Amino acid sequence: MKDDEFRKRLDRLHEVLFRGLLYYTVWKDLLLYDPTKVSWSLQEQNKVLGRFLGFFTPVALALHDMALMEFAKLFDTKRRTTSLVNLLSAAQQDPRLIPGASTGDVAKVSAQLQQNQPILTRLKRMRNQQLAHVYLKPVSVGPIRNTEVDKLADDVKSAFSFLSTAHDGRVVSWEYPLQTADRGAREILRILREEMGRKQKESQEEMVRIGLEAIRSQQTLLGRRLDNGELRSIKQSYGLTDEEMQRIEEQCGSS
Repeated sequence: MKDDEFRKRLDRLHEVLFRGLLYYTVWKDLLLYDPTKVSWSLQEQNKVLGRFLGFFTPVALALHDMALMEFAKLFDTKRRTTSLVNLLSAAQQDPRLIPGASTGDVAKVSAQLQQNQPILTRLKRMRNQQLAHVYLKPVSVGPIRNTEVDKLADDVKSAFSFLSTAHDGRVVSWEYPLQTADRGAREILRILREEMGRKQKESQEEMVRIGLEAIRSQQTLLGRRLDNGELRSIKQSYGLTDEEMQRIEEQCGSS
């Protein structure tokens, strides 16, 4: 393989890896709660996801499946594919492709990737049976844990960066684009959470207004203040919450 062909394949592989990392980053932000990154509680995040379940469910499923599909491509051993393992093999066979490193370095990187073999076996099976094809009688894939995918993602980034730098000194920057996607996903959750809070506050204000009008109308009709039993009846009739009823009673008392 010539130098320009090796770089061309590196660039193509970078696109595949980058997409996989982006999909996985956003998926984690939407589905996994991380108190070190956000200012809201797990309950609040679940409320947002539950409120827009019809949107987040297909989005999360698509991001998850596409991330795993992109990661699986990195380990395709077919000769006609541009994969990470194939480029490592090419570098191992022809040291001239990596003047900035040695074949011993390639062996170390390959050995590090091999530590992910358990998840790679399950990932390949999932790709073949569920993602790229639909088997009539699929073999059980087993769980693919987030901690395993996290390690795999770190190792493939490290392996790719090694190949790129060793080939022509080109340094790959992963952090900024991934952090941008990370912040964007969390910003969407924040905006939706605040909008839900605003809508809820508007709804409460409207219910307080309706309840207050009902009570004042009854008091005007009866010519007296309503007793506790009558207040409870109005609360039940209008489906007022304890908080809304408390605010109504406070306003009635101050008027």
